[in-house]
Amino acid sequence: FLTAAAGAAAGYAIDRSLRFNSGDSAYLNRTFSAGNRKTWTWSGWVKRSGFGRQQIFGSVTSSSVFGTLEFDSSNRLNYYDSSLSSDSSLSVFTTSRVFRDPSAWLHIVIAVDSGNSTAADRCKVYINGIREEAFDIAVSVTSGADGQLNSATQHNIGSWTPASSSLNLNAYLADVQFVDGQALAPTDFGETDSSGIWQPKAYSGSYGTTGFHLKFADNSTDAALGTDSSGNSNTWTVNNLQASTGDT
Repeated sequence: FLTAAAGAAAGYAIDRSLRFNSGDSAYLNRTFSAGNRKTWTWSGWVKRSGFGRQQIFGSVTSSSVFGTLEFDSSNRLNYYDSSLSSDSSLSVFTTSRVFRDPSAWLHIVIAVDSGNSTAADRCKVYINGIREEAFDIAVSVTSGADGQLNSATQHNIGSWTPASSSLNLNAYLADVQFVDGQALAPTDFGETDSSGIWQPKAYSGSYGTTGFHLKFADNSTDAALGTDSSGNSNTWTVNNLQASTGDT
């Protein structure tokens, strides 16, 4: 359904997505080993099917210790990390623009490098290959700080915690990738075709210890939907999601 057009990423196509329905309390979970909490990249294609505050990816230890990538109640993209931000009461960033088009696929890349000597480059967010520059909230990341994401804790995709169904995701996700130990550019995962459209391309780098690549391509069983294709065998546990023989 997401296929590189002529002039970009020839031969690479994303064949399947996974639909998360908040009413089903659908989510994936995995407990990480200790990864690089200073430097990592998250990449994924997202198509919203509902609005309001919803969790995309995160780790929640308690109500005051967590790191989450989410759409907030105003449909802005928000990244909160209780130990990465120099002001623990604020998000690392909250975009100014909102995301409420149910027909649009968004390619989101978050690249964190808290050790970067340039404070403005310690957390970068890209939408469809373009770096986001307008924020309602943008807090300087503490130099060299260890964030909550990529810690040795349970991480969820599509849910804050299983008990907080009000924050569950209503969206399709596709080609979700996490790279441990590198802060990468969107061009590692996509490029612009000859028509000026941002398209996916195959990532050719390494994933690090905790990294993973979720293609959602194996629909032989419900559990197989969480299969990691990175070579790390970092497969996720599937909760309240069903495999389908269709193309979605």
